[in-house]
Formats: sequence, C-alpha cells, structure tokens
Amino acid sequence: MKCRDIMSRGLETLGERDTIARAATLMADAGVGFLPICGDDRKVIGVVTDRDLVTKGLARGLDAKTTSAEMVMTAPALTCLADADLRSAEELMARERKGRLVVTNDDGTIAGVISLADIMERAPNRDALKTFRGVLWREALGPRGGAAPGTTLLREMALAKDPSDDETRATPTIFTGGHHDNGAKEFPT
Repeated sequence: MKCRDIMSRGLETLGERDTIARAATLMADAGVGFLPICGDDRKVIGVVTDRDLVTKGLARGLDAKTTSAEMVMTAPALTCLADADLRSAEELMARERKGRLVVTNDDGTIAGVISLADIMERAPNRDALKTFRGVLWREALGPRGGAAPGTTLLREMALAKDPSDDETRATPTIFTGGHHDNGAKEFPT
C-alpha cells in the first residue's frame, strides 16, 4: 500500500504571510488541528498545529492579527513521498513521534496529509497499533502540566510502553460471547 492510497486530499493550507489568527480560523472552520504552510510554489516549508498557536503564540502574548503563522510553525515539516510505501511512513511517524505526516509529490509540492486516524481507518490489516504506540510515547516522556500528585500519568500506563520494548504486544480481544479463559472469539449470529 502506498501513502497516496490513504492520504487525506483537498486539505487546507496556509501561505507564508498568513497570520496566526487566520490559522486559528481555518482550523476552527475545518475542524482540524494541523495545517501545512506552503510557499507560493506550493512546496511545504513547515506546519502549524493548534498546540503551536497556543504555546508559541497565545502564551507569549503575540498579536494574532499581525503575527505570521510562519513565526510559530514547526520546520522543517516531516514529509514523505506520495509513492512511498505506507510502512515507511508508519516507521517515520513512530520514530519521530508525530501523529501526522505531510505527503509530497516528487517535486516537493503538497499532495496530502497522513494522520494516525487515516492509518487506523484506511489501512486495515496493518500493524497500526505499533505506529500508534510510537507516537503516543512522546506524551509518556514526562508529566503533563496540572496533573495532581499521585495521578497515574500516561507514561505509567501499559499502552504507553516504549515501542522499542519487544515485550509490547497486542493482547487478544474478547468479544461478546467470547471465552475469557482461552481467548477464543465468537461472533453473534
């Protein structure tokens, strides 16, 4: 399976001169938290996330109407080619601990985006859980701000084990009517 087979197309993008207010409006209107930033030639120069807007813009008191989204973007963007094998993209996402990849054409122009959701929904029979765990691991590296003392943190949960740990394996799922003692699955008729 190739990246182009599951990538989201027809996505919103920002230009180099668009403001963080424009980024926030586009995200709200499109219901997304991630926008590629492209030059006039449609080549990706970076990405901006809702988190970037908050932590690099709002938290620093930047004027949303005059500050360029380029000032708070993450660059360079994590990219893969549309013709690349999906397995390579999944490995890149897990290694870099990123939930989204910008997909480009051979000439570097934007073609689409692959997200964890795309992999989970559109690439059945893949080892998507391994990719998910790799990306999730970035959240498990430290406590999140505001967590109460004694609260179980994500890093302490079994799902957040380091994906490089060979002991991390999916366990059998028990469906209604299944037998817990032998892991058998039975589907209602």
